[in-house]
Amino acid sequence: MNYRADIDGLRAVAVIGVLMFHFSLGPFPGGFTGVDIFFVISGYLITKLIIEDVEQEKFSFRRFYVRRIRRLFPALLFTLLCSLVTAAFTFPPEEMSRFGMSLAASVFSVSNILFWSEHGYFDVSSHLKPLLHTWSLSVEEQFYLVWPFALVLLLRFGRKAAAVALLIVFVSSLGVNLALEPYQSTLFYLSPFRFFEFAIGASLVFVPPARSNGAMECALVAGLTMIAYAYRYFTEATLFPSYPALLPTVGAALVIWGGQARWSGRLLRNKAAVSVGLISYSLYLAHWPILVFWQYSGAMRLVWHDRAVLLALTFVIAACMYFFLEQPFRARRSGGYAVLPRSYILIAASTAATVSAVGLHVWASHGWFWRLGERGDFVKQFVVGDRSPEAEYGGNGCASPCSTSDDRREPDVIFIGDSHSRQYYFGAKEALAGLKVDFYEFSSCQFYSPEYTRDYTGFSDPVLYDRGCRKARASAFQAVENAPNALVVIGEYWDPMAMVSEGSGMLMQATTAEGYYRFVGSEISRLQQEFDGRRMIVLGSVPTTGGIGSPLSCYGRVYRLDPGCLSQPIANPVISRRAKTNDILKENLPSSVEFIDPFDALCKHNECSLITDGPIYSDNTHLSGLGAKMVMAAIAPIIRGDAPTIGAQALK
Repeated sequence: MNYRADIDGLRAVAVIGVLMFHFSLGPFPGGFTGVDIFFVISGYLITKLIIEDVEQEKFSFRRFYVRRIRRLFPALLFTLLCSLVTAAFTFPPEEMSRFGMSLAASVFSVSNILFWSEHGYFDVSSHLKPLLHTWSLSVEEQFYLVWPFALVLLLRFGRKAAAVALLIVFVSSLGVNLALEPYQSTLFYLSPFRFFEFAIGASLVFVPPARSNGAMECALVAGLTMIAYAYRYFTEATLFPSYPALLPTVGAALVIWGGQARWSGRLLRNKAAVSVGLISYSLYLAHWPILVFWQYSGAMRLVWHDRAVLLALTFVIAACMYFFLEQPFRARRSGGYAVLPRSYILIAASTAATVSAVGLHVWASHGWFWRLGERGDFVKQFVVGDRSPEAEYGGNGCASPCSTSDDRREPDVIFIGDSHSRQYYFGAKEALAGLKVDFYEFSSCQFYSPEYTRDYTGFSDPVLYDRGCRKARASAFQAVENAPNALVVIGEYWDPMAMVSEGSGMLMQATTAEGYYRFVGSEISRLQQEFDGRRMIVLGSVPTTGGIGSPLSCYGRVYRLDPGCLSQPIANPVISRRAKTNDILKENLPSSVEFIDPFDALCKHNECSLITDGPIYSDNTHLSGLGAKMVMAAIAPIIRGDAPTIGAQALK
């Protein structure tokens, strides 16, 4: 197959889109679609290569896969090894354990399945996953495992059979995208839902070449315009991949078809574009771990000079990887390959086996506690020891709806709200022993209004969240109606957000925090009236960890021990904002509704505890089992009706 410089130029366009997206360079929120352009390129090149070799009767599966391994493995394994070493010196056991599993999954080309399985409300931030970007490599490698065998078989019946099969793949894959639209995280990560993009590229092999330069000029300019539009106007809220992915992928196909245009083709064939395209694979591999480890070191927000330094470092490392790793294993000299196939396969297989074994050992050992010295013993008891339930999310063990009692009787107390309501389950079992306490919860769902639910626009699975929230609200309100003597406790992560009427669909989006909490107060008043004026308690926000993440992870960091892992001052901007939120919320509640401020149980002398006898939070905002016990022990007398309501005493 003849070399085409314009395709390397298109690779440059693809990788630059990804870099602009991840480094927040310019107004290009749709740069993530660069990955899909890579899929189109792969579909075209692999299909063309196989068809040419089959028709020339020189195709060999062994040679094909050796080529793929030579192309992909050296730089990938180097990236994995460097990430492993860096993670070992930086990550606490919790993150290190997850990293170990992703390391093994990346070697075996199933990291997309792993990250899909981890996706959900309590999934850790993407900025704690140095190998998250390998999901796309796994998708591509899964394509390599399926399409070559299918194509060689189809070619026995002629090119027409292969073309028809591609059409079926395209229609099926895109059709399933449309049918499963609510399951956006599934569509994003799993390869069958991306195969239509590979099919677009592969179909180009069956399209006759352009007969005139004018046709190529028009195709290339149109394709680049479509890609540019996607880069500029697509956002993370865009339904993707599904039909919107047709814009950048069909655009990429047009660019490939017209890439040899005499004039506009120079945009892709110039030395700068080709040079970036040649190192695009290494650029893609290197950029994300560099960004993750930089941000993990404490620089969560990138300023312009951070971006400049990291981008320059990415290009330098990528160039070195290309010249010293990619090229030596791929280059074929007059006397043959620099590294012989048999030797290379042996080296690649042994290295891959070693890296995956290390990753699995890291995961199985829960993150190598030995790296922490004496601190490792403290952390270990909450990860794999008897006290692990105290460190986990306080709502664990409660699959909503759930109860603290097996008695088949009317509940005494009903907690309704999001995960910041369910977090008290572990503490309620002990502090409210003797009472039947039921929990009705749905994550990121608001229960304070009888009419309005949350607007989930921008969520990864907005339709599923909306359906689940409405169903959970209806179930909770019905349970409250069925238990006329039960105390109702509302717990939420109180923060201004857009709400939408379940009946009319009217959007409510307050312009100020005060306006939002006036709305909250009026809606809680409506809710209380609908429940015949029964006793109702609103739980305020917990202080949170002040932005440091999980206290146990903070305490388990290898290279530094921050005193802030143990406690944070109320003056911390994040914590003071939560305190102010509680004040505004309390001021806007009707006098008939009681308010409890968790700050009183968690903060003393202007300091909010994060670790005492154990971690008080399981992550940045949710209480651990221990934290839930602390708060519930303090407020149990109020819930039982044995003590007056307390306010924001910790702030006085």
